[in-house]
Amino acid sequence: MLVVASCGGDESAASDEGVPATIGLGSNINGTVGGIDGVAENAADVDTIVMIGDSITFGATPEIESRFTDLGFDDVTIDAIPGKRIARDIADNPAGSSVAAFIAAGDDSPRDDELWIVALGTNDVGQYASAEEIAAAVNEVLDAVPGDVPLVWVDVYFRDKPDEAAQVNAIIRERLARRGNAVVAPWTEFAEADGVLVADGVHTTDNGADMFAFVVTDSTRAFLGR
Repeated sequence: MLVVASCGGDESAASDEGVPATIGLGSNINGTVGGIDGVAENAADVDTIVMIGDSITFGATPEIESRFTDLGFDDVTIDAIPGKRIARDIADNPAGSSVAAFIAAGDDSPRDDELWIVALGTNDVGQYASAEEIAAAVNEVLDAVPGDVPLVWVDVYFRDKPDEAAQVNAIIRERLARRGNAVVAPWTEFAEADGVLVADGVHTTDNGADMFAFVVTDSTRAFLGR
């Protein structure tokens, strides 16, 4: 397993259709995320995971690794750096679109065994003058991700900027619908639970990191129909 990282509860209830489960916090989070419709194309062939994220992914990298290992994925690449933006390079922190383009250009072999995960957008909340600018940034990432791979994008939670975060999430959902073979992992449905976030309303506690890892990996599991 290659990891690039520069950057429970007591009981759980399975979800009804389209409704996220109530997941307890702690070392053993079970249940399902709910709300993942359809199965990825070539789902049975996927054995490789590529993930690009910011500080939230960075803080949860060990938990994400562990949960993917439990699901049988041994080939996982995670590039996570605090402060990473969707499509804007900052000093020595390349944008998600730049990272995606770099990874995609790494070799010419078929990518029908890969699933990609993008967990970006938190650092972009409130940073744009218009919805069109947000859409253009999201498009840069989608253009860089190989077009034939299944894609999971983790939505954005920002407690103190709910309207701006909702705008980013709406655009992500609309662009993923256009792309196809893609789903949103519903972090926003779990981030508000007690004990998940620290005082800033964005970053996770230790239990919250495991919750984030659960949302990422169980959304992937559901999308692959496993």
